[in-house]
Amino acid sequence: MRGADLINLLLPDEILDEVLRRVAVSGAKRDLDACALVCRRWRRHDRATRRSAKLAASGARADEVLRLVAERFPALVEVSVDERISVEAAAAGPSCAAARSRRRPMYDVSPSGRRRRMSRSSNFGAHMSPFPLDQPGSDNETERTCLTDVGLTSLARGCKGLEKLSLVWCSSITSTGLVRISENCKNLSSLDLQACYIGDPGLIAIGEGCKLLRNLNLRFVEGTSDEGLIGLIKNCGQSLVSLGVATCAWMTDASLHAVGSHCPNLEFLSLESDHIKNEGVVSVAKGCRLLKTLKLQCMGAGDEALDAIGLFCSFLESLSLNNFEKFTDRSLSSIAKGCKNLTDLILNDCHLLTDRSLEFVARSCKKLARLKINGCQNMETAALEHIGRWCPGLLELSLIYCPRIQDSAFLEVGRGCSLLRSLYLVDCSRISDDALCYIAQGCKNLTELSIRRGYEIGDKALISFAENCKSLRELTLQFCERVSDAGLTAIAEGCPLRKLNLCGCQLITDNGLTAIARGCPDLVYLDISVLWSIGDMALAEIGEGCSQLKDIALSHCPEVTDVGLGHLVRGCLPLQSCQMVYCRRVSSTGIATIVSGCPKLKKLLVEEWKVSERTRRRAGSVLSFLCTGL
Repeated sequence: MRGADLINLLLPDEILDEVLRRVAVSGAKRDLDACALVCRRWRRHDRATRRSAKLAASGARADEVLRLVAERFPALVEVSVDERISVEAAAAGPSCAAARSRRRPMYDVSPSGRRRRMSRSSNFGAHMSPFPLDQPGSDNETERTCLTDVGLTSLARGCKGLEKLSLVWCSSITSTGLVRISENCKNLSSLDLQACYIGDPGLIAIGEGCKLLRNLNLRFVEGTSDEGLIGLIKNCGQSLVSLGVATCAWMTDASLHAVGSHCPNLEFLSLESDHIKNEGVVSVAKGCRLLKTLKLQCMGAGDEALDAIGLFCSFLESLSLNNFEKFTDRSLSSIAKGCKNLTDLILNDCHLLTDRSLEFVARSCKKLARLKINGCQNMETAALEHIGRWCPGLLELSLIYCPRIQDSAFLEVGRGCSLLRSLYLVDCSRISDDALCYIAQGCKNLTELSIRRGYEIGDKALISFAENCKSLRELTLQFCERVSDAGLTAIAEGCPLRKLNLCGCQLITDNGLTAIARGCPDLVYLDISVLWSIGDMALAEIGEGCSQLKDIALSHCPEVTDVGLGHLVRGCLPLQSCQMVYCRRVSSTGIATIVSGCPKLKKLLVEEWKVSERTRRRAGSVLSFLCTGL
């Protein structure tokens, strides 16, 4: 009956709360916002139960925004504040176009509440400058428009049940703000202070007040010292499970000694420092024997440090070693002997490692599932052969700039690693079609293949994948100059792709893309940049055949014109992102066609001089311009 509110008459508060909770768990934020707009009762319940918020925090009203959020949503347990995004920029984003016209508050929590007019002066980017430690009274204009301790204090007092707090690039936050958090938010379990300029008193206060802290990220944190981290760890180290410290010039072995002494339950450690020596890593290994994930970039550490990891950390599952200049095969031998549960291994720019390293790992770590080798120039074919022989559970293999590995290595991988799902090859100059045929014939469960600058890769490999790998969904062939329409046609007939990158494959023409458009109707991502032979016919076929396409890149395509863009947008209504710079035959008319024909468009990268004033007014929030003034 019109005018009768039967739902609210029959629906008790408990059931309504459960409905909103399930929407929050399983649905998108816009679904929860829609619930809040049903009526005043639903809005009231949403405000009382909303649990998470993501906020832009650079702007003239940043502190007020955070205060309003804390007042209206007191049940928040997870708050993320990112100062790289201004309040004004967030309001001008494509997802907020409708909200802007209704003058909603400019924060990402709920559409409900009183509507306010916010300042539209542009401060985006200015907040990136560093500030002196604990000097909120600076006359710097940037600091006055950034989130400060005032806003953080409002959040602490209004949301005392806060459990997760992320402050990204909040450069005006000082120790005072963290002291307020520690005084009011006793249930805090996760704290991310990426690129914040806080001092030792703030960290010490968090340790004293937040005894349940489990996750701590101090990436790019300046202004503090060993004293602050040690003070925190001494007070709440027993509960700490995850710790990340990266590019912090102040950190020395003293902090790691404290970690080893007070964090027996630590499972995740990410450490990047040029000042850490063997002693610090050894202390962590001896004291944190439950470590499961370890990411190290310590220029001063060597074999002794990794020997200790292998000796004491038997539960280790994931190990990432980056830019080590001192450790040798001896280190990985120790890891292999002691860490039998290792499933993930990443080796970046470890120049002293040889084939013997991977032989140790392959023979001992039979659970290895993901392997990435980047820039380890002394590793040759034998290294990969060992993996193929001894690691039957391998799921992902990534080889980046490995110029000494040859085709024969992939014969063993194809024979022994039948479960392989993802293969990434970048700048591996000696790998040809034969290597990939071995993979295609042996690894028939492959779902993702990515090859960049594979100058010896051609149609023979693609035909083999089309015949054998019917589950292939993602294919990248960047600057594989021997790939032509024949190989692409075979892929279109045999593999229902969802993502395809053909950037720089100069032999591809309209015929190859026509085959893709007709054979891969589920395509959602397509990169056809730097294909000089394709034209409007290819775009017309894509528009007709790929109705689910969301992202397309067609920069440096000189034969594409406004006509082709018109055909494309008529069929690809879900299109959200488009890049088309240096398309000499595309004019302002073509850009206007994309804007007007794609209602879901979020980003369009073009040259600024091609955009008409009318298009700029209509879709300024989705336009990104190529920087041509450098």
